[in-house]
Amino acid sequence: MKKRTYKQWVEFHLKKLKAQFPDRPEAVLKIMADDMARESIKSQGGPMPSDTAAPSVPRVGQGAGSISLQPPQIAPTPTPTTTVVPPGGATYNERMVSRIKAAGAGATGPWTISYPTSPGAVTWNEDTEAWDRVGYLEWADLTAQLQTEDYLRLREVLKILGYSGESRNKEEIDRVINTMFGNLFPVKSVDDLIEKLKKRALPGAGDGTGEELPLRQISPVDRGSLISFARSIVEDELQLERLDPELENQIVDRWMKKAQRGVVTMPTKQVRNPRTGKLENVVETKRAFNQQEEGLKLADRLRTMFPEQYQLASGLDFGNLVKQIWAGGD
Repeated sequence: MKKRTYKQWVEFHLKKLKAQFPDRPEAVLKIMADDMARESIKSQGGPMPSDTAAPSVPRVGQGAGSISLQPPQIAPTPTPTTTVVPPGGATYNERMVSRIKAAGAGATGPWTISYPTSPGAVTWNEDTEAWDRVGYLEWADLTAQLQTEDYLRLREVLKILGYSGESRNKEEIDRVINTMFGNLFPVKSVDDLIEKLKKRALPGAGDGTGEELPLRQISPVDRGSLISFARSIVEDELQLERLDPELENQIVDRWMKKAQRGVVTMPTKQVRNPRTGKLENVVETKRAFNQQEEGLKLADRLRTMFPEQYQLASGLDFGNLVKQIWAGGD
């Protein structure tokens, strides 16, 4: 560590504090820089500055103001004495609050300090004269506020995390969260807790809702087979080899789009059988393209679009049938 004088240490720490806390009064930063400078002098093994040579402006009490950066007179390190509670409080935080108030900077409060290791904001409580986390709850405090719908939401997110068997009632949910996820506290609310729990889920563990998703199966579609199927219906209904190419393509294109949607299998549901009264697992399957149904629809459409050709084809079929009967056919 580079050795510096008291004044150099004060200037060094003051510069860093201004960059770190640009919105705080300079008087407060100078008080903090003075403390840090004294610690730095002590760490480098140099003599501590004499309290008798400290700045004339008082740091605590009436008339407190900014401090001077003039180097104090160096005096030998005093002999350690019995520890006493300093004015302003027993802890460093309590003394800092007292000195900030004495410096006249308390009017810009309330002061809020965010610590990197703290999950939330920390403020000085005038009533209890202690530091409080504002707006944050421990699990015991949150439990007292939870409603039934909150437990249902927690149960769903615990299922995603693999705790389905341990989340059947409120007591089990309390136990799992308190023992397995106590490190997530304190939290702002039940919504905050649920968001933290969701972040613990591994990729592929679901969509974040805990619900089972439908399954879609898509098989390759052969356009040629659909064309052959359409022409077979045209031949049966109209006694024609095929339709106009443009119309034929329209029909086959529509079938292709439906077929490419595949088959969707819905999540399993428990349904009570009205006859037996027992619960059964029911799986519903939805098929976008049903070839048999599409063939019947096309046949009806052809009869409407080409009534004369259909009548002619029907007459030819009847004539062929009569000929078969006269010939002794079936």
